[in-house]
Amino acid sequence: MSNNEIVKKPPKAQNNGEEQERLISKDFLLLMAVSAGQSLMTSFFLAALPLYITRIGGLTVHVGILTTAFVLAALAMRPISGKLSDKYGRMRLLIAGMLLSSATCALFGIVGAMPMLIIVRVLNGAGFGTSSTCSGAAAADVLPKERLAEGIGYFGLSATLAHAVGPGIALAIVANDALTDYQALFYTTAAICAASAVCGFCVSYERKKKKARSAITDKTTSESEKTPEATDAEPLPKTIMGFEYAVFAPVTVLILTYVGVGGLMSFLTPFAKWRGIGNPGLYFMVNAAGTIISRLIFGRVADKRGSDIVIIPGMAVLIACIALLSTVRTSTALVLIALPLGLSQGAVMPTFNSMLFKRCSPARRGTASGAFSASVDAGFAIGAPLLGAIADARDYRYIFWVGAVFVALALALYILIASDKRHKARQARRTASAQK
Repeated sequence: MSNNEIVKKPPKAQNNGEEQERLISKDFLLLMAVSAGQSLMTSFFLAALPLYITRIGGLTVHVGILTTAFVLAALAMRPISGKLSDKYGRMRLLIAGMLLSSATCALFGIVGAMPMLIIVRVLNGAGFGTSSTCSGAAAADVLPKERLAEGIGYFGLSATLAHAVGPGIALAIVANDALTDYQALFYTTAAICAASAVCGFCVSYERKKKKARSAITDKTTSESEKTPEATDAEPLPKTIMGFEYAVFAPVTVLILTYVGVGGLMSFLTPFAKWRGIGNPGLYFMVNAAGTIISRLIFGRVADKRGSDIVIIPGMAVLIACIALLSTVRTSTALVLIALPLGLSQGAVMPTFNSMLFKRCSPARRGTASGAFSASVDAGFAIGAPLLGAIADARDYRYIFWVGAVFVALALALYILIASDKRHKARQARRTASAQK
């Protein structure tokens, strides 16, 4: 079935007899392609960069420095690109970010000195931080509000699949450990990023909105000559550092969550080796399958019944699975935990993402996307070194115990300050105060 055939399907009727807005569109599919390109780039570098640095005579510490440089640059660009995209539009910034990513990936095939590689990696992180923030906000723009959680879940599928297959593709390209193989990988990644920029250029919703606004402005101007009265636009909510108040409670919960989850994702492979389990490849496949299944199901539930019914049990399962990982001694046990862990991750994370979009003004979806991505980056940046230090001081089991504690703290905070119930109560208080 072609994309045009999908778009032309009549909308389905809801139970109340109203028409349900279309979820899949040409722009949405193009944005999924952009997200897949971004994820392939990060997964290629995650798998191959440590091998490349060793191949050119670098040290393990250099890998850590390059990773930190990328994460910090992306984190710094999240709020900046979010605000700029709200003011000037998403797609131009997205295209610029992907082109910068493409250029820096190509430079990795040319530059060999470590100081220059760090500079290139910083620019690479800046490009990724800009483009990924804008793509998330653009996806929220083209999705119907009533199906936002469901659509964000689908949007993340492309990234999940790319992360599942990306490391294997990268390692296959550099299997011979020759410098020319690494150059081929970097140039291939540059081509993928350039193709993603082309996909971004083909996204047309902003151009259509601009044309529609221009037509409305012309009509309003014509009518204003006859009718001097003018209506002021509704003022936007107040902000702190450019972020609406509504984002801070969910962001705090997300950072704590990703401190715990970051340790899981960073240290699962060395933990499996320490336990004598061997290659945990099957774990990652089953975990990805659970994430995909979950994204197809729970977004719809969150749209219909609210975020709490997905996030609270999802985080409880996440806590139990992370804690149980510390007891794993066989590959069978590891794989058995992989499925519920993937289901919980695939339920909780997209629901948080859509929650931030729903709680912010549509005009500030760029900053909402930046807040979500920045909280993920911050959680990883804090969690990986912290839990790594704990593993060095004790052993790998403590990573999962401490990680489970962080997620438990996040769940407690969610119930206390960030749940739908608390958010609605705060809104009611503000409304009552404004009416006095």
